[in-house]
Amino acid sequence: MPQEPLVEAYRAANGPQAHLVAHFLQGAGIPAFVDGDELGGGLGGLPAGWATSPRVLVPQSALAHARTLIEAAEHVDDGPLVKEN
Repeated sequence: MPQEPLVEAYRAANGPQAHLVAHFLQGAGIPAFVDGDELGGGLGGLPAGWATSPRVLVPQSALAHARTLIEAAEHVDDGPLVKEN
């Protein structure tokens, strides 16, 4: 049985952000994987021009749902609660 291709749902600024988004999607029942996290680390990282942002990959059939969830989460106002007088 052929495996469904993985596609990019999100391009993160860094590894921790990619893992946070992947974990969020996994919590929503969407298989999510981080690709490219290891490229910026190691012994001094990669030479200039070689750096890449980590990607969050999901099965192609879950792409629309994953992007909808990510977009909704990005627009949540999670600032401090302010008591109005």
